[in-house]
Amino acid sequence: MKPQILLTIGDINGIGPEIVLKTLRSNAITRKYDLTVISPLPVISYYCRKLKIKLNADNFNFIPIGSPKDVPQPGVLSARAGYVAGLAIETAISLCTSGEYDAIVTAPINKKALNMGGYRFDGHTEMLTKLSGAKDSCMTMLSDKFNIAFATTHPPIKKVSSLITKKLLNSKLGICANVLRNNLGIKNAEIAVLGLNPHAGDGGLIGDEERKVISPAIKFANSRLRGVKVTGPYSPDAFFAGRMYSRLDMTLAMYHDQGFIPFKMLAGHKGTNFTAGLSFVRTSPDHGTAFDIAGKNIASPESLIEAIRWADKLVRNKNKKK
Repeated sequence: MKPQILLTIGDINGIGPEIVLKTLRSNAITRKYDLTVISPLPVISYYCRKLKIKLNADNFNFIPIGSPKDVPQPGVLSARAGYVAGLAIETAISLCTSGEYDAIVTAPINKKALNMGGYRFDGHTEMLTKLSGAKDSCMTMLSDKFNIAFATTHPPIKKVSSLITKKLLNSKLGICANVLRNNLGIKNAEIAVLGLNPHAGDGGLIGDEERKVISPAIKFANSRLRGVKVTGPYSPDAFFAGRMYSRLDMTLAMYHDQGFIPFKMLAGHKGTNFTAGLSFVRTSPDHGTAFDIAGKNIASPESLIEAIRWADKLVRNKNKKK
C-alpha cells in the first residue's frame, strides 16, 4: 500500500502553489505517489488559470481550507496568506497524529507572514514539534550527497553557545540514531559531530564548549546508542574540505549556517528538509517562498518532487522496520 502523503500549499503569495500544481500535472508523479493537497480552492483555480495548467482531479485528493476570498496576490507579504499557510500545516498535523495519513510535505512559508497571521513560531520545525506534541525534534537535511542534522534551528548566533548543552546534544543524537536505523535503514551507522568554535576549540584555547559539553555528550552517546558510532568533535572547515562527510552516515552541526552553507553548495535543489523525531514523516523542499518570481511561471518543482520522494521512502523504511 502506498504511503498517504499530504501536501500543504505554503504561502499562497509565494511559489508554493505553482510548484504544487506543476507536480500534480505530472501523471508519472501522481501514479507513483498517493497525494492529497490542503489548500483553499480559489488558490488552485487562480494558478490553474494563470499558469494555464490542466489538472486531472482523479489523480490526487483535495482537502479545502480557508474561504472563497483567499485569492493569491503573488509576491505580497500578507497576514492572511500567513494564516492560510499556518492553517494548512495545523490541519495536516491533526490528520497525521490521528493516524489518517503517513506524511506531510510542506510547500514553503514566509516566517514573517506566518507570525502576522497569528502563528507565533520561528518556522515549520518549531510549529510541527509544538503542535504534534513531540518531546523534541531535529531538523535534518537529506540528500544523495550527504545527510546533516542540526543541534539548534533558528536562534540568533549570540544565543547558540548557551543552547548547546549535554541534554540537548543527547536528545538530538538519539533522534539521529533513530533516523539512521528506522527511516534510512542503515546498520552500524556513524554520526560525526562538529565543534562549535573555530578549530573545534583548539584544546580549549578558543572556547571550551567542545571540552566541557560536546565531547562528554559524544562519550555518553557511545555508551547508550546501539549499532551507532558517534565521533568528533571535528573542526568544521577541515571536515568539509577533507570531504569527511562523504564517508559518514550523518553529520550533526551546531547551528544553522554551519551546516546549511556546505549542504546547499553540495546538494543544490536535490536537498530535502526532514523533521526527525515526530510520530509521522515531514519533509519539505530546500528553498523558500521566492516572492520575487511568484506567479511568473518560472519556479521549478524539482525540490518539491524530491521531498515527496524522500517522504515516501522514509515512511516505507519505517513501516518495514515495524
